[in-house]
Amino acid sequence: MSETKKDTSIKFVQCVASCSIALNLFLALNLYLGSSGKVINNQLSWSRLAAEEAELAASMDCSGHGRAYLDGFPIDGKPVCECNLCYGGPDCSEFSPDCPANASG
Repeated sequence: MSETKKDTSIKFVQCVASCSIALNLFLALNLYLGSSGKVINNQLSWSRLAAEEAELAASMDCSGHGRAYLDGFPIDGKPVCECNLCYGGPDCSEFSPDCPANASG
């Protein structure tokens, strides 16, 4: 009877090992191939897209009188400059002479 218990425990260990290998293989393939079935430069596609958007916002020229933010109001899918007080225009280069924060006059 002890031989039967030994056979049962060996079969159990073999079953657990087989399931573990199959699960690891499935997860590894899913990680590297993704749901689309192709490798994307060994990167996550969402992180690459986020980096591209951040670079686009950082490269915006706001004349030193504003900034472009990723969470701002995009126009045509691109971030726009959010100007400091007393400045306006698409690149924040237009000074408003009647601004209440004008220190010179």
